[in-house]
Amino acid sequence: MRDIVALSKVYAINIMSNKFAFVYNLLLPIIYFIYRNVTLTASTNNFSAATTETIGNFWAYIIFVTILNNVVVSLIVQREQGFYKQMLFVVGSKLKIITAVFLVQLAIICIELSIFNILVMIVVHQLSFKLLFAGLVVALLSALPVTLVGSILLIFKIKIESVNILLGIILFGLFFIMSVPTSDSINGLVNLLNPLSFVTEMSLQVQNIVFNMGSVNVGIWIQMLIVSVFYAIIGIYSISKFSVNAIADRV
Repeated sequence: MRDIVALSKVYAINIMSNKFAFVYNLLLPIIYFIYRNVTLTASTNNFSAATTETIGNFWAYIIFVTILNNVVVSLIVQREQGFYKQMLFVVGSKLKIITAVFLVQLAIICIELSIFNILVMIVVHQLSFKLLFAGLVVALLSALPVTLVGSILLIFKIKIESVNILLGIILFGLFFIMSVPTSDSINGLVNLLNPLSFVTEMSLQVQNIVFNMGSVNVGIWIQMLIVSVFYAIIGIYSISKFSVNAIADRV
């Protein structure tokens, strides 16, 4: 536990030195939210159920991009630069390193969602502690499953030069899949296999409970649990296969 705390401090200092990541993870969704909802700034008491439902997509983006950028891609970059091997030599545990990176980013996600939700409250001219609470709950429930499924990228031979291109392709592909209309035979579990859809659905269900907008959908929660187990299997396998050596050392 002491090693994880020490590693977390190192990674926290490192992420704060790279503030550009917050532009991509937080500033862009904030600007886009204001652009799409600029009409709400002209009136008061517009914090409705319909407004909270649209927030789920922004939460999904912030959570997924932060994890993909600052956990998965960060580990790949550290491996290619040799930093990961050095840290593994010091602490002697791959799991401790990944746990420390994840805990730091989980805290970052909670801060990012809180900032975003405060902006939403300013835009709609209404204070809502329920919104802040719902955002934190979604972060705590969804961050680990999304990190585990995103860990599948760790088993591929990805060079630093290709990381940004790969990130763009993944985001475009997942958003495109979300926008494709689904038939009655392609829904439920299949839709939730998309991490963005998973977090969005998680956001909607949590908001329904927190804002008392409807009864608890047990079926959806069971589906999300099944998908979480599937994500966990992928993550455990991928992390176990994550090589300590850079690609250049394996060629």
